[in-house]
Amino acid sequence: MSEEKNIVILLRQPPHGTLYPVEGLRMTVAVSADFDPITVVINDAVFAFIKDVDKTMYSMHIEFIRNIDLDILIDKKSLDERGLTKDDLIDDVEIKEHQEILDIIANSTVTIPF
Repeated sequence: MSEEKNIVILLRQPPHGTLYPVEGLRMTVAVSADFDPITVVINDAVFAFIKDVDKTMYSMHIEFIRNIDLDILIDKKSLDERGLTKDDLIDDVEIKEHQEILDIIANSTVTIPF
């Protein structure tokens, strides 16, 4: 069998005006058939995980990711820059310090940006 791959699905774009967060979460679901991808959320993509945002198009993906115990990691620096806190976010995400996020991305075998 091939070597183990550390796959990061990197969400960067906002949920409004784009389908990038939806497609990124869909990619996480698809890749999870063969790997354990980590979904990393930076920049304006953090808005996709606010409690009050319409998640009609991707709530099922978040639920699937949660049900198979995969991580959705939110960059604390991106939250801080946007005046958001953990209380603003849905429960199914984990906040990580910026350096931890950078280390996860740097140590990934494959990074797929959205």
